Amino acid sequence: MVRPMLRLFDGADGTSPALRDDVRALQTLLVADGARLEVDGIFGSDTQNAVKRFQDEHGLVDDGVVGPLTWAALGGTAPPDAATTLLTTYPSREAGLLAQLELANGLAVVVREEAAGIAVTAAVVAGIASRESGWGIALKPAGAAGTGDFAPRRFPTQFRTGPLPPDGGGFGRGLMQIDYDAQQFARSGNWKDPASNVREGCSILGSYRDLVQRKTSLAGTALLQAAVASYNCGPANVLRALQDGRDVDFYTAGRDYSHDVLDRAGWFQQHGWT
Repeated sequence: MVRPMLRLFDGADGTSPALRDDVRALQTLLVADGARLEVDGIFGSDTQNAVKRFQDEHGLVDDGVVGPLTWAALGGTAPPDAATTLLTTYPSREAGLLAQLELANGLAVVVREEAAGIAVTAAVVAGIASRESGWGIALKPAGAAGTGDFAPRRFPTQFRTGPLPPDGGGFGRGLMQIDYDAQQFARSGNWKDPASNVREGCSILGSYRDLVQRKTSLAGTALLQAAVASYNCGPANVLRALQDGRDVDFYTAGRDYSHDVLDRAGWFQQHGWT
């Protein structure tokens, strides 16, 4: 069942109205199980109480939060592997992500091969491309050969005499937004080719993950999150954040990069990207 994690107040106008259809689907399943609820798409206290009762009756943690295990129990399907299942708060029919999914599916084979080579799920790579470029939709010009990140930087540097790259593009190159200043591939490689861009992005992610692993005792999801954060702000900044007792996203764009990427990855995973 392709559904996001739901909790109290989801579906309401002031919180997350885009989740209303998913809340309705939840309420419909609860009613079919015997709950007395109005199927209105608003996750109110009555819905929360019905969820808690269902969870308690089925041996689940009765926290009122509807995650993969509760969805599986409601749908009568086998529970997912908790160790590999990524959570998402994005609506199952989120229009922007559905448009990205259509583009991403054209590169699914390449992404799966490259992701397997660095031992991460393809959904994580899809989540990075989604955050970085919207799978090309957010680039100028739109598409795999576009660029992003046009914020001026200090100059002159080894590779620039002005505040932007000399070709007039942004610093981020292609689907995975390979950085012009940081990566030679972005200056001289075939970054406009989507498959090559994905391969380079995966190579960078894998090398950063291995570096963080050598320097810390992180493992599992914590290591993955640190690796994803490193993709945005560099492993040195992630290590500095960890040493200072800060969240791994402290130095990332918006201070939410890895959290958002994994949220997007959970959406892609639930749409077949395993």
